[in-house]
Amino acid sequence: MEARATENAMVGRKTLGRVVFFGLGYLAGTRAGRERYTQIEAGLKAVIEMLRARYAENATSTSSSPSGRDEYSDIRLGD
Repeated sequence: MEARATENAMVGRKTLGRVVFFGLGYLAGTRAGRERYTQIEAGLKAVIEMLRARYAENATSTSSSPSGRDEYSDIRLGD
């Protein structure tokens, strides 16, 4: 009968250890995910600000009449 009590105590310790380990992993994962989300958000905000500045610059430097030039010629991919 005492062997059964020892076995139950060991199972309880394993379960508690797994719960604690899972909890710590969950906390670390959510924190890392939140940090990555913040990085992505900051990058997107920077791109949006750059596009707004470029749009404002082009809106003031070009006239409303068509100039006959390619309106997308100033876009560079990979810069």
